Amino acid sequence: MQTSAKFVTSAIFFTGAAFVAGTLVFAGGWHAAAQTRPAAPPPSTSRDIPAPVVADAADRLLKQMAAYIGSAEQFTFSADITFDHVLPTGQKLQFSAVENIAMQRPNGLYIEWSGDLGDRRFWYNGKTVSIYDPSTVFYGTDAAPPALDDMLDKVIKQLNFTPPLTDFLYSDPYKSVRGTIQYGFVTGDTQINGRSCRGLAFVEKHIDWQIWIDSGPQPVPCKLLITYKNNSALPQFSAIFSDWDFAPRIAASVFTPEFPPELQKIPFATVSASAGAKQ
Repeated sequence: MQTSAKFVTSAIFFTGAAFVAGTLVFAGGWHAAAQTRPAAPPPSTSRDIPAPVVADAADRLLKQMAAYIGSAEQFTFSADITFDHVLPTGQKLQFSAVENIAMQRPNGLYIEWSGDLGDRRFWYNGKTVSIYDPSTVFYGTDAAPPALDDMLDKVIKQLNFTPPLTDFLYSDPYKSVRGTIQYGFVTGDTQINGRSCRGLAFVEKHIDWQIWIDSGPQPVPCKLLITYKNNSALPQFSAIFSDWDFAPRIAASVFTPEFPPELQKIPFATVSASAGAKQ
C-alpha cells in the first residue's frame, strides 16, 4: 500500500486543477487532499503496534477479490464517486465525480475523470505517462517504465502523483492494502445496484474503511467507503463501482493521447511541484 489513505487519497488528488502561467496547479482537489490526507506517522517500536486482528472470513474474501482483479489481463469499469472537502471553518462540502478506467497489462492504462471540480484525462502506454485538463491549453508528460506496476510506483514515489483508485490497478492488490490493517471483520450482505454484495470493515490508525464485494462468480468491488479519523469533521470518500468488463475490446490507441497542436507541453513533474507549493 502506497499510503495509509488507500484508494481514496488517489481519487481526490485527481480533482480540481487550474493551469496558471504554463504550470499545472492543482487547487481545489489537491488542497482537499492536503486537508484530509493523514500525516506520516512517527517511527514506532514493536511495543507500540498491536497485533492485527482480522477475521478469517474477511481476510479470505479480501484476498479472493484482490487475486481476481490482480490476475486479470485487462478490464474496464466505472465508478460514481463522492468526496468531502473540509473548509478552514470546519464546514464539510461534498463533491461528486464519475470515473472510467481501461486497463490492459502489461502496459496500458487510461483514466477519465469528470467531476464537480473539473475533468481530467490520464494515459499510460508503456513508454510515457500523460495528464490533461480539457479546459486548458497545457498537458503534462514524462517517460515511464514498460510495466504497469513499475509505472504506478514511479508516478507515486518520484512524480508525487497518485492515479485514482490505484490499489485496484496493481497486479497484487492484496499486498497494497493489507499491511496497515489493524482490525477487520465481515459486516453482512446487502444489495448495491441490484447486486448482492458482502461487506467488510477495516480499521487502521488514521482511517476506517469498508468495502463491499460482489457475491456472484466475479468477486469484484461493489462499493468503497473511507472515513478519515485524523480530521475532526470525519470527511468521507465513497465509490460505487459498475460495468466491470474483463473481456473488453480496447484499441491500442486508447492508451496514447493525441493532443491538438496548439496545446503546450510541460513536464509531468510540474504537477507535483505546483501542488506542493500550494500546500
